Amino acid sequence: MHNLPDNTRAALSRVHQLSRRDFLKAAGGLTIVASMSTGLFGAAQALADDMPTEIRVMSTSEYAVMHRLMEVALPTTGTSLVPPTSLPVMQTLDAALLEKMSPPLLAGLKEGIAYFNEGPREEYDKSFVELTDAEAVAFCDAWADSNEPPQRALAMGLKKLVGLAYWAHPPTWEPLGYGGPVTERWGLESLGNAPMPLSDESTTPTPQG
Repeated sequence: MHNLPDNTRAALSRVHQLSRRDFLKAAGGLTIVASMSTGLFGAAQALADDMPTEIRVMSTSEYAVMHRLMEVALPTTGTSLVPPTSLPVMQTLDAALLEKMSPPLLAGLKEGIAYFNEGPREEYDKSFVELTDAEAVAFCDAWADSNEPPQRALAMGLKKLVGLAYWAHPPTWEPLGYGGPVTERWGLESLGNAPMPLSDESTTPTPQG
């Protein structure tokens, strides 16, 4: 990622450390209901009046990029999966970033989103939010498979963010037959990433002959 600023590289490294658990809390803290939306959003300016008021981290243009990425990275038409536009995916993403990223990392991520949005101009003469569905999918696939580390890291990192924000919502689990974390179903206390206990054999001193 030698073409990306240091803070953007650091932000993407932080993104790759995030898990769905990091987004569950953000999703659970939302008391809003997302409205159903259909059709293709155009350029960022067209979203100025559509961006939810709960968005606190992303700017209008950043919201436009991430929302467009959500549309093409999470296709659900013709499947039993819950449409992402029926869930507060962007609000969950925004809340998780606010909680999990420091201001310098957020600044780096914002630079990365802008870089990603301008990526298609050389081939399509359009920004990412202006691409058709087919063009946007082709662009994401090309960057995800790119030999250029900045392109690959951004495509994979940003897609991971929208994916985590989507799957953090329990309604998305039912079509997969997933009943949710066992810690909640069985009333167990979550130990987070605590190390596994050692076996008796590993803790018992070996007799000295």
